[in-house]
Amino acid sequence: MENSVTLVSEYEINRFTMAVLPIEEEGKVFSKIMEVEGDIYVDLPPLKIIDDSCHYYGSSMEGRKSGTKMVTGVTHKSPLAIDPMSDLYFFPTMSPKKPECTWISLNHIEKTSKTTLSTTIAHFTNKMEMEFQISLRSFETQMHRAALLRTRMLQRAQGAGVHQDNRDYVASPPRTYRIIKKK
Repeated sequence: MENSVTLVSEYEINRFTMAVLPIEEEGKVFSKIMEVEGDIYVDLPPLKIIDDSCHYYGSSMEGRKSGTKMVTGVTHKSPLAIDPMSDLYFFPTMSPKKPECTWISLNHIEKTSKTTLSTTIAHFTNKMEMEFQISLRSFETQMHRAALLRTRMLQRAQGAGVHQDNRDYVASPPRTYRIIKKK
């Protein structure tokens, strides 16, 4: 680990989380959390932090993966809506099953640039930069998948995609009847 750092035992992803990176030390995988104001080291692997955060916001990683598949059709290296209400959308840099997988926040990427054929520099909104072992094309594909998930979730939340017949039925005001007595 980078010299001497303090490890925390738990962490929930929040609006300040930019990325969750794996760090291996003596055969154990820890996480380095990049936040807007600095780094936090957690005594858990990234996948556990992702799953714990999904649970914290009322679901599970498997539930979020299933939701992503239903909403976008993406089945591999799926982006996740950790918490759609808080606008927390993250995407993996490789298969989440691999311990070296990094999770990146869609909302904190300002731009990307190519370094070599197989590495990409992500420029974050707080002006930090980090190089990732993923091609620019793959990185941008993952970003686009996360953006698609976010867009479709927002459309659903705003009612787009509801059948017109159902909307008319639900939104119709109640009918008023006048009773007229015959003489």
